[in-house]
Amino acid sequence: MIALRVCYIAFSNLGGFKKYLDINPPNMLLMITSLGLIHGLGLSTRLQQLPLSEDQLLMNIISFNVGIEIRQIMALAVMLLLLAGWRKAESFKPFSRISNYGLIFTGLFLFMMQMHGYSHLTDTDEFGFSADNHVYEHIKMDDRPEIMKRFPPANEK
Repeated sequence: MIALRVCYIAFSNLGGFKKYLDINPPNMLLMITSLGLIHGLGLSTRLQQLPLSEDQLLMNIISFNVGIEIRQIMALAVMLLLLAGWRKAESFKPFSRISNYGLIFTGLFLFMMQMHGYSHLTDTDEFGFSADNHVYEHIKMDDRPEIMKRFPPANEK
């Protein structure tokens, strides 16, 4: 979802809703807030992997989320200050267009990579394997008939 959120924002920045879909874009503040909550839930799954005390679990989660939000606001403030002056320059428009298209393609690539990794899971705790282990995931899949029925090799389709 995080990768698709990036694609959505870039598509909206390019005026894609009006240009390609001939519809008015959804309320940006509402979309950023709702997609941000989904993004936060995604980050909180990483927090669950840390050895946290059960006694202070709620406070740890709140502290983690507040810390992330403060850092994002600080980074955004710096970027807005830098971009505010550049926005008036002639060179900003092509940079903005190229950057937003780059974000769309990068977000789609990230989404496809995440889905590819997800399809190779043999145990949910294994998500996030390194490239060195990738071939071993395919070998494990070859040894599991239930997975092979669901995802047959390309030459058997």
